[in-house]
Amino acid sequence: MGKAAFVTVLCVLLAVPATAAAAADVVDLAALRDARRLTAGAATDGVIPLPLPGDSKARASTAAPGELTAIARRAGPVRVLVGASSHADVPGIAAALRRLGAHPQVFAEAGVVAATVPSGAALARLLGADPRVAYIERDRALRISVDPYDSVDATPGGSGIKYTWGYDEVRAAGAILAAGGGSKHRIAVVDTGADVTSPELAGRIAGRYDIRSKRGNVGDRVGHGTFVSGLISAIDGNGIGGKGAAGNTKLEEIRASLDGSFTVSDLVAGIEAAVRRHVAVINLSLAGQGFSISQLRALRLAFYNDVLPVAASGNNGDTGNPLEFPAAALGGTRGQRGIGLSVTATRPGGAAASFSTHNDYVSLAAPGAGATGCDLGVFSILPTAAGTEWDDPLSCSRLFTAAGGRFAYGEGTSFATPFASSIAALVWQVQPRLASEQVADVLIRSARQTVGRGWNQLTGAGVVDGTAATALAKVYDVSPPPSRGRARRRGRSSVGVHIGRAHDRTLRGHELAGHLRYGLLVSRDGGKTFNSLIRLRRPVNRVVQLKGSALNVLVASVCDANGNCGLKRLGRYRRF
Repeated sequence: MGKAAFVTVLCVLLAVPATAAAAADVVDLAALRDARRLTAGAATDGVIPLPLPGDSKARASTAAPGELTAIARRAGPVRVLVGASSHADVPGIAAALRRLGAHPQVFAEAGVVAATVPSGAALARLLGADPRVAYIERDRALRISVDPYDSVDATPGGSGIKYTWGYDEVRAAGAILAAGGGSKHRIAVVDTGADVTSPELAGRIAGRYDIRSKRGNVGDRVGHGTFVSGLISAIDGNGIGGKGAAGNTKLEEIRASLDGSFTVSDLVAGIEAAVRRHVAVINLSLAGQGFSISQLRALRLAFYNDVLPVAASGNNGDTGNPLEFPAAALGGTRGQRGIGLSVTATRPGGAAASFSTHNDYVSLAAPGAGATGCDLGVFSILPTAAGTEWDDPLSCSRLFTAAGGRFAYGEGTSFATPFASSIAALVWQVQPRLASEQVADVLIRSARQTVGRGWNQLTGAGVVDGTAATALAKVYDVSPPPSRGRARRRGRSSVGVHIGRAHDRTLRGHELAGHLRYGLLVSRDGGKTFNSLIRLRRPVNRVVQLKGSALNVLVASVCDANGNCGLKRLGRYRRF
């Protein structure tokens, strides 16, 4: 995929393989995000809406032809996601769906409308060629990335492995100490809910939200969300059981499923809710096969709002090893930067868990599997009431009860992901000036490789190392280079632009990222969306043609290798 502006990238993504989502140049996207923030009134209630293609020529009939064809063949009901070409098109699309007899669910910031329509064929006839519609796709299924019938065990036996070996393996204690006990940067757990009455989570729940009722009831019938939450924030030192790898970091519990089954629309709703709550990290311990443009939009919405998504790579490494999302849309290619983190699971000592889905988009690994089979996975809390999947007689779990709490072992990339989310929040506490993708970069660069040397598909850059990550965060270059430039009109329809040479800078005692890249960003719609017009390793002298009837906004950028971008608005011009 080309390394152009995100709005251009998204148009291209309508017709490219799913893996292209992970290949975008994140430094370029960071510059576009920062340029967007220069625009007055870009954010509503503190949330920056996702820039949409707007004038894209890619429509539903050409953007995802296989999806539209499959939908058109359905004479009966079908659950769909409709992507708008612009935010202004969303109300009209929702109204059209109501005329079909549907009850649309609108995700305003992502520009997506979900609905169950009575007839797929009727939907295709009505909206298949509508210029307001960028794409139409089926609402695909996802699941929590764990199988308790083959992944939970009860006793450590004579192995000598501590209950909290995972906490030790990611060196969480050193990270918590460096962060002063925890992080002020909250983590959203988009999952099956949580038992907020658990003594292990007392005082650790900052907010609760159920995507269906839009209320605060997040009771967990499955146990998965509670288990994940315990791995992040279970209270240490209370004499009960486990301890969370993020210390006293607060959680936003977002229930997006009642039974462990999700759809893409559930994921979009959960991510949008997390962004609106201004969290720093979103833990996504779920996965599913098949690329979805709507899912990508939600993930990019998080990126544009400086929120870090962390996702489980999936548990199908032994059964075909298919690409699974959202993780494959987050991790950069072969250890390069992405807009989030894809996490695989390791066993005690750092050996790769064979069940972990592995591919070129794996970022790193974390503890998530027992030494053998379902023996001694990672240890965490369960809801106090019975009835979870761990309580099923066919499960290989034996449960622990202590001081009013319940505990068990679990295995899966679902339970590796919270360790990465935890350390990410602590890293952000140590260096609050980091951007979301820089937090991910810190974790990747500081990971401890346990399988061979360098990056690999099984463990990515290595196992998360909290002590090393927080140490790197303290010296990570977060200073943007200065941007020097000017622009001068040349006639009725062009502007001459000069972007001068810059020298990188950093704070005393910090690393210097260097490797400057000069760019020119242009908006043809008054600053609502930006495109990357030029990207060079040297200063820029260029004549830019003005286009369209709206204001053309020109912004000079100079970015270093860490993605710190110095921006300067060069002017607003209209074509005469």
